[in-house]
Amino acid sequence: MSKYSFEFKLKVVKEYLEGETGGYKSIAKKHGVKSDSQVEDWVKNYEEYGEEELRRKPTKTFYSGEFKLRVLQYRQHHNCSYREAANHFGIRSQAIIATWQRKYLDEGFEGLNKSIGRPSTMSENKKEKDALNLNKSEKEELIKLREENEFLRASLAYEKKLKALVHEREQRTRKKRK
Repeated sequence: MSKYSFEFKLKVVKEYLEGETGGYKSIAKKHGVKSDSQVEDWVKNYEEYGEEELRRKPTKTFYSGEFKLRVLQYRQHHNCSYREAANHFGIRSQAIIATWQRKYLDEGFEGLNKSIGRPSTMSENKKEKDALNLNKSEKEELIKLREENEFLRASLAYEKKLKALVHEREQRTRKKRK
């Protein structure tokens, strides 16, 4: 359940857009909203998607590791902000992309694939048995996917290193010009 009603959010957003009371911080304080960034999110969502976006209730959405990686690659390729990437992919919160970015930089692709929440109660023996019950085509597909994964990891590492080298070269060029 949302802490703030649709009517309340709409009132706050319209008041901000009319410019009567100042910025996000003053409006948040006036209406007792915990954070001025919350007001900013409401305003940006309203401007982007209209009133219906204020009415929507937040739901937990599952994103696959591949989807998260695509979002991060899009952001890097287009050199755009978290918010722009979130809008492009229809993700409600830009903060979630920042979290994915941190996990990816710290742990690589595996960090994006980690499940959240309580661990499964399935015993290790059952998991091993299930893994051994793959038919020949499934085993071949698994091997192929692992190789593809390894290739993607290597190509991303290469891109990251290349970007760092280009940035370093630009820094040296700027220093020489001064």
